[in-house]
Amino acid sequence: MKRIAILLPLALALLLSACGGESSLPKATGKASVRAINAMSGSAELVFLIEERTIGNLTYRSATAISSWDDLDYTFNFDAFFAGDTQLTRIASQYIDFVADQEYTLVISGTLGNPSLAVWESAKRQFAAGDTVFQVRFSQYANYFTDPIDFYFAAAGIAPASGEAVASLSFGEIAPARDFEAGSYVLTITSADNPADILFTSDEVSYAAQSDLIISPFDATANDIGEFTVQVFGLSGGTGSLADSSIPAAVEFLHAAQDLGTSDIYDDETLLSRILANHAYTDLSAEISITPGLNTFRYTPAGDTTAVTLEGDLAASPGKRYRFVAGGVSPDFVATVAPVDRQPIDSAAKIGFYQTSNNFDFLNLYLVDQGETIDGKSPSRTGFPPFASAPALSVIPGNYDAYVTEFGATDILAGPVNVNVTLGDVIELIVFDTADPAVLDLRLFGTP
Repeated sequence: MKRIAILLPLALALLLSACGGESSLPKATGKASVRAINAMSGSAELVFLIEERTIGNLTYRSATAISSWDDLDYTFNFDAFFAGDTQLTRIASQYIDFVADQEYTLVISGTLGNPSLAVWESAKRQFAAGDTVFQVRFSQYANYFTDPIDFYFAAAGIAPASGEAVASLSFGEIAPARDFEAGSYVLTITSADNPADILFTSDEVSYAAQSDLIISPFDATANDIGEFTVQVFGLSGGTGSLADSSIPAAVEFLHAAQDLGTSDIYDDETLLSRILANHAYTDLSAEISITPGLNTFRYTPAGDTTAVTLEGDLAASPGKRYRFVAGGVSPDFVATVAPVDRQPIDSAAKIGFYQTSNNFDFLNLYLVDQGETIDGKSPSRTGFPPFASAPALSVIPGNYDAYVTEFGATDILAGPVNVNVTLGDVIELIVFDTADPAVLDLRLFGTP
């Protein structure tokens, strides 16, 4: 005890001495801002961190919100989750010594196994109160283009002309910022030095004054129609996309209404334009091309054009895929539009789950190694309601059995259904009612 009594005053004296001197720690003189963009098409959601503090999560073709930090030096990190792991894996890091009043954008591309990082630095734009302009930087992150492309940004009706391109870019490049008067514009992309070779023409879009935007093409995913999409970063709502109405949309039809019977589907009020015949219960149709905009689909009994049994609308965006679902029980049939996810990822196989039961409000999905029971196992999806959507399960490639139970119970309502997946597979399990209200039908779609 005596020894401690001697050391404590000594430590206190050293602490007071240190407090009285000049600190060697760096001092901030201002703020800089940062955001990240995910241009890695095969990635699942990435986590973006400043040191070990999370800034935001990033799906492909999305950006984090811009955040401000003291003008000190930091290491920024990107983490990814690999199926089967219990923690995230660090896939890339970037050291930046911040300069006050600068804006930094980190763009991650490549693959999870071989990522590439780019850092864009620019002066943070400060608009005056009465400014009527907005700022745009054009960039290019679509591997689809092997040669440079030209960007034209003008009012509707103004065709691309030689010498009028606002940027000419190759993959990974970003053009200097340019100001435009607030208003409506059309983006046109052409091959380099060839304004007649039009590759993309956006719909007319209105841009607000004092916006600070980045506009860039990216490779399409399996969820898109077409070879690339064009994204806009910096909108008030976050990340958006520019539509090209010359690109069609597509829809597949899922019959999940047991009482509806085999049906024909029409896309016109006069029932003269039949787009799908003999659509039977539990069928998932092939994809059908449709015109972007509001589409109304009408069901009739197969071979009968005298009675519409179900009617529903689909507001389709250009270049997107949709699923139109017939559900419910007679006479209260319902039409639902569900998202379609066919995009593979590099780190796992994906298994979607969709339940259409009218007999059970909430279901559990179990996914166990083939040959095992669900005894003592936790469900992979818990309390899943009818016609709900959720991200697909990311699983280790392997051979599984799938079972379905009612939420809060362990009695098996459906299964086992064998699910054999390899890396990059995307499949879906869909639950249907059967003639026996105590039994469900679990079906596998998109089998690799």
